[in-house]
Formats: sequence, C-alpha cells, structure tokens
Amino acid sequence: MKDYILEIKKLIPDSICKKIILYHGNGFEEAKVTSDKTDGSVIKNLRNCQIKNIQIPSSFGEMITLNYIKSKIHTAVESYKNSGQIKYHQFYVKGISQLDILKYEANSYDAGYKYHVDMGPQTTPRQLSLSICLNNDYEGGEFKFKLGGEEYQYPQNIGDCIIFPSNFMFPHQVNRITKGTRFALIGWAC
Repeated sequence: MKDYILEIKKLIPDSICKKIILYHGNGFEEAKVTSDKTDGSVIKNLRNCQIKNIQIPSSFGEMITLNYIKSKIHTAVESYKNSGQIKYHQFYVKGISQLDILKYEANSYDAGYKYHVDMGPQTTPRQLSLSICLNNDYEGGEFKFKLGGEEYQYPQNIGDCIIFPSNFMFPHQVNRITKGTRFALIGWAC
C-alpha cells in the first residue's frame, strides 16, 4: 500500500508558499468532523484545526495564487499518474473538487486530526488526496499513515506534497502541534 503514496519535494517554492499564507491566511472557521457517526460538529479531540475554502477568491492576490495552486495540483496529479509506482492502477481524474487551507495551532489535544479517511458519503467527490506543507516554523504536526497495522510517518518541509488515494485503505493523521502554527494546503482531485 505504501507504493501508492507519492511524495513530491518542493512542488511549490518557499516564496510562493509564503504568498499563499499572506493572501489566504485569514477568515478561518473551526473545522468540523463529517461522518455517519457525527452530526458535523466541532469535536476538538478528533479534529483540532481551522479551515478556509479558497476556491472563490475575493481579491486579485487570492485569484493569482489560486490559479497557480491549481496548476501545481494538476502537475502533481500527472506526476502521480505517471509514476512507476502505480502503473497497474488507473485513476481517472477530471478536476479539483475542493481546495482548503488548514491552520493547526499549538494545543493540548491528542492530535491535529486523528486517523481518518478522505472519502465518504458526506464529502465532495474525491479520487486522490493532496497535502502541501506551506510553512515549517512549528513543531509536531507530522503526517502519518496507518497501513496494514503499521504506522508510517512523512515529515514535510515547506512546499512538499503528499499525494495518495482518498479511499478507505489510506487512513492518515496529522499529529498535534506542540509549538507554533502549521499551515497546509489540502485538495482533492476527482
């Protein structure tokens, strides 16, 4: 299963990551948990971050960075589709179903977002999940997968992308932030 996880180092340059935070770094709301076991409420012990959907820009700077982000996500999806790791599996990706920025701040909860999967009946259409680290001036916040009973940790640096199938076979978690604030750009290709 680990072969279906692709890391792309420096997908987005540091300077652009800083601009993304600058233009999209306000107007967050508390992230909710959506599943058949919850009512879509804020449950800090499961998911402890703030979220902002960035698909509808409200300024010229937001529009420019959004167009750039979309082009980089398409590049990442093409890299994923063409990687030798998944040559026997076909992904039919037509577009981007959702783009959000997550803001994780230092706290005392168990995790930033406990183990979960990205596909379900209450989500937008999703085939591939992407997580792009936008900064590295924080501690904690490691990205982890639980595959076949084993945990795999993926340290991310600014501009690094992790791309993987959104389905139930790829439960993942963001560890608790212990110092600072972590910004991540997340998106789903459908």
